[in-house]
Parts: sequence; C-alpha cells; structure tokens
Amino acid sequence: MLRTAILGLGEVAQWHKTAIERTPNTVLTAVADIDSQQVERAASAWGVSGYTDPHRLLATEAVDWVHVCTPLQTHFDLAMACVDASVHVLVEKPFVSTREEFERLTAAADQAGVRATVVHNQVYYRPLQTALRRIDRGDLGRLHGVSVHWAEDIDPTVPGRGDWVLDLPGGEFGEGIVHPIYVGLRGAGYPADDASVDIRQCQTAADGVAFDGIALSFVTADEVTCTIQHHSNVPDRRRVVFAGEGGHLTVDIGTQSLRYHRHGYGPNSPYDRPMLAGALTDLRNAARTTASAVRETVKTRLSSSYSTHDTHTPVVRCEARALEHGGDGPTPRAEADWTNRLFTSVAEL
Repeated sequence: MLRTAILGLGEVAQWHKTAIERTPNTVLTAVADIDSQQVERAASAWGVSGYTDPHRLLATEAVDWVHVCTPLQTHFDLAMACVDASVHVLVEKPFVSTREEFERLTAAADQAGVRATVVHNQVYYRPLQTALRRIDRGDLGRLHGVSVHWAEDIDPTVPGRGDWVLDLPGGEFGEGIVHPIYVGLRGAGYPADDASVDIRQCQTAADGVAFDGIALSFVTADEVTCTIQHHSNVPDRRRVVFAGEGGHLTVDIGTQSLRYHRHGYGPNSPYDRPMLAGALTDLRNAARTTASAVRETVKTRLSSSYSTHDTHTPVVRCEARALEHGGDGPTPRAEADWTNRLFTSVAEL
C-alpha cells in the first residue's frame, strides 16, 4: 500500500485526492499547508493527519509518496526535502523554475533511488490519447507536422489560482504555459537539438506579460515540425492538429472531440467534388462529437464523482504502477527535461 501525502491544499489538491482514491493500493494519510484553517478543514473532512510544516510531516509520518501541489516557487525545496527523506515525489507542473533546479533534483532522486516525476496531465484527455494511438499505428502514414494552438480567454494579470501567481513572470501563464509545450512534445517528439528550436514573443493583449503571444517551433530528428502558439484574451479554444501523408486529425480540447479528414478539399485537391467530400466528413465528425458530448453529459449527471476533465487520475495511476512494479511512468524523463528547457528559454525572452 502506497501511503501518500499531499503538500498544498489549493484547487489542484482536490484532483489529487480524487485520483488517489481511484488508484488501487494507494491511500491518502496526511496533508500539509501553511494555512492552518485549510489544514484543519481538510484533515477533518478527509480523515487524515494535518500539518502546517511539511518538514514535520516528513519527519513524523511513514509516507511512501508525496504529491507537491504548492506554488511553483516552492517546488524545488519541497521536492528535494522528499528526496532527502528517500520518499518518492510527484510534482505539479511546472516542475521547477530553472535548469539548475531540474538537474539538481533529478540527479539527487536518481542517487537516492526514488522517483521524482512531474504532472503532465493534459496529454491524458481521451481524444488526444486516441489521436496518439492512431498515429502510432500508422493511420496517418508519415507524420509531417503538429500544430498546438492554446488560446486562453483570460487576462493573465488577474489571479485565478491565487495571488502567488502574480510573483511569476507570466502571471497566470507562468503556471500554465507548460501545458501546450508538453502537449507539443508528446505529439511531435523532441527537438533534434537546441539549434532546431525557435521561440519568439509576438504582439500581446496583456502588454509586458511573459508567456503571452508566444510562438514556439522546433523540428525533431525525424523531421516532424511542431508549432505552438499561446495567447490571452481570445475565445478559449485549445486545438492540436496532426498532419500526415494520409490525412489529418484535429483534437479540440474544449469540446473533447476528435475529427479526421482523409481527403483534401482545397482548390488543388485531386479528388472528385472535394468540397462536398469535406463537408460530408465534417457532418460525420459533428455527429460523433455530438454523440460523445451526450454520453459524457449523461455520465456526469448520473455520477457526482465523474468528470470528463479528470486527467489527474490517469497520471496518478500510471505513476503508482511504476512505483510498485517498475517500468515507465506517466511522464518520460526526456519529456520533463525538454519541457523545462523550453519553459526556461521562454522565461528568458
């Protein structure tokens, strides 16, 4: 049984609690937060031990695994404290703030023989997982490119997760910019090298905010191109498009839909009646999306614990299996490494 603790009782802690409850052979035994009232409420409601000092928790509780759900500024110190206590640690994204912190933490974890893993949860949306499986089995033939368009219908200077985000260079985006980065890496693969990466900041709606209006691109060793765009104050649409020689797949995060187009339908299409073929394909895709939305709505209404957007449970389950039985966890080290490289490079613009 993996005895587990959560450090930080903000919004994301509830997702971790639910994921722990849904993971076999894993039990939540303790929590910690600097807010004593939060600790008291959670400890009472969840039936666990509560602490205002995470170091005291580590010294007192016999825990096997700790989930760090605190602000980014504290990730490195808390994760290192877990590693120093020979405890496995799962850290919310972004993993850590700098390259030095990444290298020190991963090296210390390897030396201590424990796992230090970052949560890259949004690759576990079901339509994105389906798209990745279809690409792996060759449905699109050779993959040529991946485009990630991440639009946020928010002002990053207005805190949604708490005032602590205002201390980050990108405000709200200082916490969330890694989502489109790791989605692009999971979809396209890793950059061939540092020279294959290009990062620019375009005109932004929120003037002077780091991570807004970012245009990031790279080329993999297999010559797959990946482009990532991240913008604020526009209608909230998050899409990932996979373009291959046999068609293209479009994942829409907001509608949780997956659309497939096999035929070209532009003016140079070699197919008969290309616009009609494209329109009929759109109708079929729309029908599938509507049916899926109805199913998900019914599931949500019938079960108060069900959520289409629960992408933390797959992460926690996969990492728990790796802790107990070995093998790959939910976030490959190379993906965590490249995400941190690109995240810190964007921060230096």
